Amino acid sequence: MKKILFFSIISIIGLAGYAQKTTLSENTITEENGEPSRLDFNVGLETSHLWRGLVINDGITATGNIHYTFDKNRNFKVGIWGGAGFDGKYHEINYYIQYQKNNFSIGIWDLFNSTGIENPEVFNYDKLSTTHLVDLRTSYRFPESFPLRVELDILLYSGLNDRELSRSNDFKSRYSTYAELSYPVISNQTVNLNVFMGAGFALDGHSYLYSNKAESSFGIVNTGIKVSKDLSVFDYKLPVSATAMWNPENKIARVQLDVNLF
Repeated sequence: MKKILFFSIISIIGLAGYAQKTTLSENTITEENGEPSRLDFNVGLETSHLWRGLVINDGITATGNIHYTFDKNRNFKVGIWGGAGFDGKYHEINYYIQYQKNNFSIGIWDLFNSTGIENPEVFNYDKLSTTHLVDLRTSYRFPESFPLRVELDILLYSGLNDRELSRSNDFKSRYSTYAELSYPVISNQTVNLNVFMGAGFALDGHSYLYSNKAESSFGIVNTGIKVSKDLSVFDYKLPVSATAMWNPENKIARVQLDVNLF
């Protein structure tokens, strides 16, 4: 049933995209000054939601991203990202501010996943009880001659989800950190291939968020391949991808299918 629903939605969006393509291709929405609109949003579907080697939702997930660009060069952006599972169990809403220029990106994300929380408190930021995670995200992609992408992310603030007891029996943040290398083995082709490997560790702790072990100072948590292409639905190009992910630290593996609807 879920598979039928998934592919039905893809077909509907494809038909809608075709209709939009044929009627609006010569009438692109712009601001009064002739520039493309700075306010936009995107919608996608995933067979599962994966994040840094963790399976956040093990079922069909809809994602949305509302974002606004402040400057005309589109370097500075704020947005709201959200995800919801088709089974109604997974819910997440994140807020972010991001700057990107010349292959370098830096951003602050406020992550709030309320899955399994009976009374989620979206505005609770108390360090002893909050389930928010404040995530510093940075990345840099080297020039086209060697387009290696380097990512480094650190959880700067957390409550229940990224802490451990200190020797003085007080809770302290572990500052869980994620580092990833990825490389486009095949690019600018009909089918493209990207390989990646990510590691997790804590800056101040005996364990970290991305490992399910009680004590682990470092581990490879996210490695695999991502294959992507544009699927032609009538006159509409539908970006699709398939990711094979292995997490050696937690001994899990998944294949994820992802469709960027618009």
